[in-house]
Amino acid sequence: MVAKNFDFALALVLKFEGGFVDHPDDPGGATNMGITQTTLAKERGHAVSKSDVAHLAQSEAASIYRKSYWNAVQADALPEGVDLVMFDYAVNSGPQAAMKALALVLSMTSSLALAQPEGLSRLASADPAKMIADLCRARRAHLAGLKTFAVFGKGWFKRIAQVEQKALALHQSAHNPLRSQTFSPRSLALPTSPSPKSIPQIKESRMTNINDLLPTSDAKPFWASQTIWSSIAVIGASASGAFLAWRANDMAGFGAALTSILGGINAIVGRYRATAPIS
Repeated sequence: MVAKNFDFALALVLKFEGGFVDHPDDPGGATNMGITQTTLAKERGHAVSKSDVAHLAQSEAASIYRKSYWNAVQADALPEGVDLVMFDYAVNSGPQAAMKALALVLSMTSSLALAQPEGLSRLASADPAKMIADLCRARRAHLAGLKTFAVFGKGWFKRIAQVEQKALALHQSAHNPLRSQTFSPRSLALPTSPSPKSIPQIKESRMTNINDLLPTSDAKPFWASQTIWSSIAVIGASASGAFLAWRANDMAGFGAALTSILGGINAIVGRYRATAPIS
């Protein structure tokens, strides 16, 4: 797993959360960079004032996000893109809600089952692009049922659309035909953080040409190409995101969606031109 994903995800979350706010309709109360007064008190081990929240340093906020949200959903053990979606889900709705959604997407009866062999197997074999779309769909359904949806719903859905597009782009940039063979998380035990060494890595600095990673065996049919189907999934999800962004008059999100669509098309074209062409 790419270690820099936490910094990327944190920067996006901080952009969404903004600075100090104390909205009367927000059950979390006083909040700074997304860290509530209750959360800060829990992390520091004693009561804190609104002034303490207002003067929260970004370095402390980053530490809280790493320990209590990123690590809580085992993001380092998740595919690129899925880690971003799960992290933002946890920040917005809590780690437990995010883990329950992940278990649901993988058709597991409990989030605790994710630490078992069957859960690890399902996670390793799942299509990241589909996981991203399914998790965002589950998140929308969860938020739509909250009593504060009338006040914050539009902003929440806009945020999810942007996270989905950036997650798909992150997955697309990291995708290669060998991904399903090399990704094998060895541990998703909830109480502990995974070791970075548990995920085999391919150093991007040595990837001079995607064709170098393709198998040299005989051509295979269209329906047997994981690259093609993953790219189609990305294009489909991105088209949906583009429509939602256009309806919300979110030009930045609309542009990001178009970029993801082009990336998916480029991946399909590149697969046809690969060393092992599709018959």
